[in-house]
Amino acid sequence: MVAFVMGASMLFSCQQADEPMIDKGQESALKTRAYGDKTPTVTIYVETNDVNPLNAGDYKLPDGTPYADIVELFASNIHKRTVNGVVEPTLYLNDKMTNLLENDGYLTYVKPLQDMGIKVLLTVLGDWQGIGVANMNDTQTTQFAKILAYAVEKYGLDGIGFDDEYANYPSTNSTSFSQIIIKLRELMPADKLITVFQWGYYNTINAQAGALIDHAYANFGYSTNIGISGVTKDHFAPLSINLGSIGSVTVYGDYAYELAEAGYGSIMHFNLRTRNDSDPLNLFKAIADGAWGETNVTCTNGNRPQDWTFVSSGYEINMDEVE
Repeated sequence: MVAFVMGASMLFSCQQADEPMIDKGQESALKTRAYGDKTPTVTIYVETNDVNPLNAGDYKLPDGTPYADIVELFASNIHKRTVNGVVEPTLYLNDKMTNLLENDGYLTYVKPLQDMGIKVLLTVLGDWQGIGVANMNDTQTTQFAKILAYAVEKYGLDGIGFDDEYANYPSTNSTSFSQIIIKLRELMPADKLITVFQWGYYNTINAQAGALIDHAYANFGYSTNIGISGVTKDHFAPLSINLGSIGSVTVYGDYAYELAEAGYGSIMHFNLRTRNDSDPLNLFKAIADGAWGETNVTCTNGNRPQDWTFVSSGYEINMDEVE
């Protein structure tokens, strides 16, 4: 999706995915995921540079259940430091992300969503530092997994999402991404989630690591091509919608019906805006009707302001803090 700290904007950089139709003769029985009682689940990415994540919790189904199952805070960044001549990965929260989590900000902007039953994840993204999920050595993958697991515990989060963009790799290797996922899964409690957006070097993830991913998200549009070994369709979102540029809600509703009938596990929305900016309510109604046969989605607000203070220096988690 994007390194906003560096000014690369939104996920418009990603190419529109092809939109093959699902064969309606495929399996029709819907499967229930362990962490929720509606399938497919919905993930909403919130671009925290300018949108309050609490807006994602304002959309409800008729029984009061949140429309969203997962909210991803987009995004933290992969940085690095040099200690005694050795490069170590760090996790950077930019000026606008810092107080959402630090200084007990998570109690205001994360916990209320969790109290509704929504899982809140932190997305990690490259940031032109020459380091990312696809080029770490064995020691660095261990360090980065520890940092991510520490952040999940520190801020009371429900997991980590990976988006391999903007790392500016000088070179890559075929084991780094897999090792980070495997080591992170070992360090986090079993109920924590790992997600991957199919971009960058996602295709280097091996089957062992892929089997540990809770959700893999297709590139924008509609595509049933699962590009990560080990990921099954009940852990895959073939439908990914940019909420900053919504197309035909009827078409998306039809896709939601087809993917639910075929047993796919999730639907992804990126870039939730305020209702005044780009109102997603009609889209959410179409998705709910197609995916779950719900007749309505309501919104109690959707225009919550960006009401936290910024920290110009941001905040960096390194191994000194973790250990």
